[in-house]
Formats: sequence, C-alpha cells, structure tokens
Amino acid sequence: MDLWLDVNPAVPREDAFCVPIDNFQETYGAVGLGTMSDGMKGVKDFKLAPPKGVNAWSYLKNVMKLSPVDAGALKFGEIPEGVMRLGGTFVLRRMEDGSIEEIYRHEDKVPGDHPSIEEVLKYV
Repeated sequence: MDLWLDVNPAVPREDAFCVPIDNFQETYGAVGLGTMSDGMKGVKDFKLAPPKGVNAWSYLKNVMKLSPVDAGALKFGEIPEGVMRLGGTFVLRRMEDGSIEEIYRHEDKVPGDHPSIEEVLKYV
C-alpha cells in the first residue's frame, strides 16, 4: 500500500485502507469481486493504459510490486490466486451510529481497469 500511495500522492494516506491478501475468499470474495476466469465481462472496449498523467515506464515497473501476490508462497508453474483475482475500488463512510455505508464502488473488469483518482476523490 505504501508504494501505491507514493505514486498516488493525491490520495490522503489516512483515508486509505487495503485488505490483507492471506485469504482472498474472505476479503475479495466477500464483497463480490470476481476472477479473470469468470469470463472477464465487458472487456471488448477496454484498453490497458497507465492512469492519466502517469509515466508509462514507471507504471509498468510498479505493476508487479503492487500485485496481490505472496512471493513466499509462490510455487513454480502455479498462477497465484492474487494474479487471477480482479480488484475493486471502494469508498466507505462510517455513519454516526457506527455502521459502514458504501458510497462508491468500482469493480475491475480486467487487471488495470481502475477508476481515475479524480473520480474516486469526488467521494472522499
């Protein structure tokens, strides 16, 4: 998460949260995020590109560092679940009664399909 926040300085560090990657079903699966094997719905119009204003080379170098993969658990020839999992971006608000409200949700259709930082910050 530190690297992601370093390359996205517009996002306030205290407002960011990242789930652990030790159990994808309890985290990604619990909020309904799929995997690439689910059919990658809606990918025909998708073009993978770095976010606006980001150096393409820096973006590519950081992709692997930011991928949800436990390097200590990698086995030769296996595709890690973190590579197959599609991510998402959420903005949550804690209500006065202590409950949590989801005020923004974006589910990635393919790896790299993410909302713009400007779009997400509208909800922060």
